[in-house]
Amino acid sequence: MGNITLFDTSYESRKRPLLKQVLERLRPMYTDEERDVLRIDSISRGVLSQPSGRGFVNRDILETVLGNLLECVAPGSHNVVETPRSSGLAEDIEEIADQLYAMIVQSLLAAEGDGAHIETCALETTFALISELPRLKERALWNRFASLKDPAVWDAYITTRDKSCAHQLVDIDFTPAINAAINERDFTPYRKVLKAHRFDFAFRYLMQLVISTYPGWRVLFYHDIAHALTQSGPVLGIPDIERIPVPLLPRAISELGGRYYQADLHPETVIGDANFLDHPHRGLTTGQTGTIGSGCYIYPCTLGGLSGKVRQRHPIIGDHVQIGTDATLLGPVQIGERATVGPNTQIYGYVQTGPECRIASSVVIGTVLSGARRPGNIHLGRGVRVGDGTVIENSTELDLAIPDKAEIPARSHVINDGFGNPRFVTE
Repeated sequence: MGNITLFDTSYESRKRPLLKQVLERLRPMYTDEERDVLRIDSISRGVLSQPSGRGFVNRDILETVLGNLLECVAPGSHNVVETPRSSGLAEDIEEIADQLYAMIVQSLLAAEGDGAHIETCALETTFALISELPRLKERALWNRFASLKDPAVWDAYITTRDKSCAHQLVDIDFTPAINAAINERDFTPYRKVLKAHRFDFAFRYLMQLVISTYPGWRVLFYHDIAHALTQSGPVLGIPDIERIPVPLLPRAISELGGRYYQADLHPETVIGDANFLDHPHRGLTTGQTGTIGSGCYIYPCTLGGLSGKVRQRHPIIGDHVQIGTDATLLGPVQIGERATVGPNTQIYGYVQTGPECRIASSVVIGTVLSGARRPGNIHLGRGVRVGDGTVIENSTELDLAIPDKAEIPARSHVINDGFGNPRFVTE
């Protein structure tokens, strides 16, 4: 580590006032019950101070740090300690601060070598992340709530509690109420529907089922941490500190999330909250310049890039979008809010869909490069319906516009007529 000593008296004197400020922000976010079950695994300073070598990341330590951060946003969900709780919140947050600081210093040293600024940058970036725990806790809660869109949360334990339960569930669509709750950031619309059907007893269990067994919200939390470590600038509410993008560590966190959950979320992808990743273990990929809105329901799919150039090269997904299994969206595709992309569908190139489009399964929509000329865009208007197995392609320089509310029958083949209008190709 050259001239850097991780935990010297200078570090302690600079840490204390920052620790006091973030504790004032963190204390209100915990109920008494959450404080009672919060457990933070400690790592000795001797271990944290060990040089990590060229690989810079000790994966055992990284797993512990991420587990501790997960415990901070969902107390009692990750770490289990048989002995009674002995430390308080201040000691827990200080322990996490030391762990994060050590990892960030290691990352900066691996990327830059020695430097007088490294300790200051690492300390300020550490407390910038810790100060975001209330926001991250809220995001984790809504990502869990969004998982209630999965009908499988109504498992045998619940449905056998009431003989009429399974029969009634067949006719109930909970999604509108869940989306309303997400938009209002209030569980009430969903709980009213439960109460109207005498299912209010199930809410606590459904949320417990998700926090205990569903992987999607966990990998989204890993992404939240990795993404936060790519940010820069001043920190709201904490004067005189400024964070920097941390090298290497965000990608290591992303890789670890991929190893656990097969969800390869690039740390710079911008992802909203209240999203449900269904069966992420089957594989989910996002790219550096991609964006995913809030309230989305995403099955295993690829949201990838086509270009090797440093520019917008990944899809932009609106709010409340559903993307089906094995769908592939490549390049600067834009999907409007409340749209649906069916399973096995491929969308690539310069394609934009309006809100509320419904694209069925095994559809291909793409812009086709003809020579060196950039093809025109494909615009699907608001509420367009595209049937199964349809192909829509544009190889001309003119944009191809599909008008609002248009309905394209299954297994159609649509091209540009040369004037920007759709033409159906017949065999």
